[in-house]
Parts: sequence; C-alpha cells; structure tokens
Amino acid sequence: MVTVTTSWDDGDARDVRVVALLDTYGARGSFYVTKAYRSHRLSEDAIRELAARHEIGAHTLTHPDLTVLSYEEQLKELRGSKEWLESVLGREIDMACYPFGRANDSARKAAKDAGFIGARSTRKTLGEAAVNPFDMPVTMMTYRLPYGFLHKASLALRRGTGVSIEHAPFLRNDAWLQRAKDKFSTVRAQGGVFHVWGHSWEVDELDLWRSLEELLAYIAGCEDVQFKTNGEVIRSLSASAQAT
Repeated sequence: MVTVTTSWDDGDARDVRVVALLDTYGARGSFYVTKAYRSHRLSEDAIRELAARHEIGAHTLTHPDLTVLSYEEQLKELRGSKEWLESVLGREIDMACYPFGRANDSARKAAKDAGFIGARSTRKTLGEAAVNPFDMPVTMMTYRLPYGFLHKASLALRRGTGVSIEHAPFLRNDAWLQRAKDKFSTVRAQGGVFHVWGHSWEVDELDLWRSLEELLAYIAGCEDVQFKTNGEVIRSLSASAQAT
C-alpha cells in the first residue's frame, strides 16, 4: 500500500481550483495559509469552506525566511499564524509549513513549542517517511521550467555548454508529468509516502492544470493507494513509532 499526500502553500485564491481537482479524484490536500503574503489570498469564508474537506495548516503570518530570524521572532510568526487560523476555524491547527521550505534547529523547536504536531519542509526524498515530524519531506513539486529558461538551456545543450545531456528530458514541457509518474511508480513499488506539493498560483501561471489532473487520475486509478493529509501522515507515523 502506498500513501499519497499533497500540500499547497501560501493560501492563494486559486487553491479552490486545486480543491476541485482533489475532490474529483478522492485525493486529500493540506493547504498552508499565510495571513499576509499573497495579494489575492483565500478569504476567511473560503478557508472555512476548504477546511470542511481538507486540512488547513499554518504558513506563518508574513512568509519570512525563518532561518534569518531569532527564536522569538520565529515563535511569533508560527504561533501567530496558528492562533489566527484557529480563530477563523474554531478548531485546532496541527500542522505548519516553513516558508520557502527553510528551517533550522531553532525554527523546528519554535514549531514544536508553538503547539504543532509536525511541520513540512521542502527537503526532497523518494518515499521516505518523516523520521522527524518537524522535518516532513516532499517527493515532487508541481513545477515546470519557464520558457525563458527552457530556451536558454536548450541553446546551451545544443552548443554543448551549460547543460549536460542527462538533463535533456527535463527541457520538454511534458517532462514534469512523466517524471511525477515515474517517481510515483518507484514509491509504489518500494512502499512509503508519495508527497506532491506546490503553489496553485504557479500551477496556473505555468498552465499545469491538465498535467496535475492527469497525475491525480493516474494515481487514483491504482487500487493500492490511500490518500491522506499531511497531518494524517504524521499521526500514522507517530502511532507506528509508539507501537514499536
């Protein structure tokens, strides 16, 4: 059995489109919302509606790089975000996500001291479980290299400079979807957690909606898949650890 979880950062209003896709295929999402960052963020009513079916997590108040802040500032950002979301939803917020995926020992301590059960980073693994609940890894980001970079990289490739031949497949526009399917197949074969993450605004700007839907349909078509939120993954791992 392979566990599949997804997470979406920043709290942009376009998260509602991600929700629609997740609901279509029975997938689960954890949406990490920042109070003051995106200019077109989710309204509090939209946050409440989203929370009825998926997980809401804290993403700090202002989206700073926590690694350059003091412990006291880190705690203020994380605890403040938690308290704000709890006031919106009227219930406990269990998960946090570090802005830019960056955390140090002090930030991880602040997340724990703020009362979270875990926090997601952007450390990449291939199916690894979260050994440390405050350093939850990811598998695959919903991202495609922008055209400008693709054009420069393809020129460098043809000229034999700057980009090695092993990177050639990733210069194609459809490369993200195939790479995601390949990674999912690897995790499915070996067991573990397949964790897709991204930003709805980026999916929109890079026109990855069709690819994201195709990936979700592909995963949902497998009988040995269980969808969970980030928090459910952390709780399952904690329960397994206690049982052993």
